[in-house]
Amino acid sequence: MFRKLVNLVFFLVILAGAALLAKELVDSREPLNAKPRQSKPPLVQVHTLKQQGAQITLRSHGTVQAKISLQLTSDIAGRVIWVNPALVTGVILAPDTPIARIDKTQYELALAQAQLALRDAELSLADAHTRFKTQSPRHPQIRRSEAQVAAAKAQIKKARTDLSRTEIKLPVEALVTGKQVALGQYVAPGTVLASLQAVDEVEIALPVSPKELELLHAAGDASIQLKPVNKQNGSWTASLARLNQQLDQNTRVAYAVASVSKPYELPVPLRIGQFVEAEIQGITLDEGFRVPTSALFENSHVYRVQDSNQLERVNIELLRQEARSAVIRGELSVGDRLVLSRLDIMSDGMSVAVDATP
Repeated sequence: MFRKLVNLVFFLVILAGAALLAKELVDSREPLNAKPRQSKPPLVQVHTLKQQGAQITLRSHGTVQAKISLQLTSDIAGRVIWVNPALVTGVILAPDTPIARIDKTQYELALAQAQLALRDAELSLADAHTRFKTQSPRHPQIRRSEAQVAAAKAQIKKARTDLSRTEIKLPVEALVTGKQVALGQYVAPGTVLASLQAVDEVEIALPVSPKELELLHAAGDASIQLKPVNKQNGSWTASLARLNQQLDQNTRVAYAVASVSKPYELPVPLRIGQFVEAEIQGITLDEGFRVPTSALFENSHVYRVQDSNQLERVNIELLRQEARSAVIRGELSVGDRLVLSRLDIMSDGMSVAVDATP
């Protein structure tokens, strides 16, 4: 019992000594200087607006088509006695090239009969003058004979016209796309002899969106560069002929029509039916700014870094979206710094640090 009491007293003495030693160590340490916790603002990359006004290029494609397509017909009736061997589908023929000839026997006869009728009418008029002029210069018989002369002259004019139409000629330089006439065929007025496409000028209908159509309206003059889609050599310069205001009912797109004159006389011919890519250049948006696509947030706003390095949200109008850049319009000025980085939280008045790395 006595031994247990001694051990307890010894334990309490050791515990008291340890407590005194701990207090002495705590009291002797240097006081800690408490510092408020400071959070660094997030680092962002920015794009500085350097120039107002943006040049844009619209890209489209289309098929080369003749501006004028026509069907060559016969104005008279008769049997075809000759067809030009050069009248072959796919061949370009010069203006005034004879296509076919129709038997002209009956038209020569009609001309001779009209000429005979004129001589008879002139004799009748002379006789009427001899017999009735003393009574009245405007005697009914004289007026009748004058009308017969006029009718005979008109008949001669018609007969000569019909006779000239027995040889059917090409009105313009054209590409033959179809042949419907054959030797020995009997044709009537209006019979189609050949289908043709004029090659003096071609057009390319380029599909554009309604918004792009508005840009072309505001652009004024625009130049168009054409290239073959198969990456072959060759390029052509076209002009903007007109803007089609009617939307396609199936695709809901409009068409900008490009034109090229003398396409087959170019160093590299631009052929009817060829499929080409088009770049419409010369469109300037004076009020727009070109920015990287990463500067856009939901395509509706951007964040501008103020001089105090605080964010300011600015609503914008997206004028043109491209692969790596966009053209926008809003309350922006040259020198504004637009945020390119994506942060978890972005709001007006938020402090940021601008990354100075180029």
